[in-house]
Amino acid sequence: MLLLLVVCLLSVFTAGGSTQIQNQRNSTVNETAQESSLFSARFGFTDLAGVRSFVLEEELETRIIGGQEAWAHSWPWQVSLQLASMPACGGAIVSPLWVISAAHCFIRHSKASLWTVLAGKHDLDKAEQPQEQLVGVSMIFIHHSYNTQSKDSDIALLKLEKPLEFNHFVRPIDIWMTPLPLLMKCTITGWGSTRENGPRVNRLQEVNVTILPSDTCNQYYLGRIRPSMFCAGKDEGGLDACQGDSGGPLSCFTGTRYELAGLVSWGVGCGRAKRPGVYTRVQQHVQWMSDTMGAQAQVYEDDLIDEEECGKQQSSGCDQTPGLAEISLSADGVLSVVNVTESCPFLWPWQVSLQFNGRHYCSGALIHPHWVITAKHCRVRAKEDVAVLGLHDIKFLPVQTILVDKVFNPPQKTGFPPKSDLALLHLSVAARLGSEVSPVCVPDEDDDLDDTWSCITTGWGATKAQEGVDPDRLHHAGLTLVNATSCRQKWGGFVTDSHICSHPAGSTSCMGDAGAPLVCQKYGTYFLFGVVTWGSWHCDSEKPAIFTRVSDYQSWIRKMIFKF
Repeated sequence: MLLLLVVCLLSVFTAGGSTQIQNQRNSTVNETAQESSLFSARFGFTDLAGVRSFVLEEELETRIIGGQEAWAHSWPWQVSLQLASMPACGGAIVSPLWVISAAHCFIRHSKASLWTVLAGKHDLDKAEQPQEQLVGVSMIFIHHSYNTQSKDSDIALLKLEKPLEFNHFVRPIDIWMTPLPLLMKCTITGWGSTRENGPRVNRLQEVNVTILPSDTCNQYYLGRIRPSMFCAGKDEGGLDACQGDSGGPLSCFTGTRYELAGLVSWGVGCGRAKRPGVYTRVQQHVQWMSDTMGAQAQVYEDDLIDEEECGKQQSSGCDQTPGLAEISLSADGVLSVVNVTESCPFLWPWQVSLQFNGRHYCSGALIHPHWVITAKHCRVRAKEDVAVLGLHDIKFLPVQTILVDKVFNPPQKTGFPPKSDLALLHLSVAARLGSEVSPVCVPDEDDDLDDTWSCITTGWGATKAQEGVDPDRLHHAGLTLVNATSCRQKWGGFVTDSHICSHPAGSTSCMGDAGAPLVCQKYGTYFLFGVVTWGSWHCDSEKPAIFTRVSDYQSWIRKMIFKF
């Protein structure tokens, strides 16, 4: 699921032509315009950067209710970022080969070949127009400090496959480099919605917003506004527009031209009082932009596997969905688990057997050709233990056996039980991906489990299964989730927000395997939401199974992968 935050921004609506006049009255000229020509001067386009274009033969179309349609092609640095030919995010041109946007647009879909940049476009409904330019993306660079939870450093650079041709319809914009004057009016543009939860529009929209004091915005958002962010809108809410695409530009007038001050990042609702739009402060990241563009740094594409390539069960003649596990007590007092069954071979292609001297001792999950996640309590030993992939029956030869090269654990305070029970394993060589070996997806930090997801756990080992299950063959069972309140009633303060609770059958004492993954899916894609951490010692039907919540550590996982 692509993270598309179509932010609804508060505004005062004025005509496109009067915007420039109003900004001339209310804003001071950016005295460091020459310094901020960092990108346009490098390519010899300073005379074009940030200069609006009003094409005479185009006339203003009908206004959108509650907002305003932009004069066609009057914001020539605005681009539509297309994911598989569908509009997904906005962006701004900063040079012939580079476009800037928000990092959150690319977390789920980071493969450059999936994206194209559409420049010189006004009406997305109109098929190929003479003035438009459609260019593929060759590389995507996400800021190394981007945090999916806080949205800190929500900025990304896209390198294009070929340079854009600058003209009346396609031009770059420079970066605003001085402090933004409070209460200054700037303009956001994009093809977002014109009302909360409304459909996207096809013609480019514009809306004027007011730069708000950071301390005021921090009060509204309970301290969530970081130095890399700023707010714009109107305190009292009311009539507004939701036309800012994620990653779209917030452009401010210097007195002679426009410069890029912000990127649409996040917000709450549309037109709500005390809930202004939140933007990435672009000027704070100019050094990173310069370094990235200058050094042609390695693309941040090969980190977590793209959702199109992960979490997919391989098609086979076996279409087996496990039933939901239940714990049964017979008349003579024997406890057993219902619906634990042997899986079809290679049905779960990310399942990993961790072994020492040919003996299985824990399970793990492949999240990347070089990386496996398991439980910290498995105590995997680097340079000694191996990850076995493409395995169904432990007695038979595996598809691949790879030495564990390094073991990493998230930083945390000491104590019991540990807040996290995760280990990230770096493999000595990349796994060969195919029909029997492929990775599972890692969820974002703000992905929450609800009843629209279906969850399954898998593993080897002796189980309490009602029907006999060979411990050497991979088995699986569906699991229902237990809400945190009910779980804490059973386990007390040991359970934190970094845990996921499931039906007791998910515990190691019931299912037979340590480090077993909890994978959940909807729309046919599986995500690794948990790693079994603890449960009852004797498969107790009253004690929920506890899994470490993998999504809480997504940023750490991403940073570790990026380092290698």
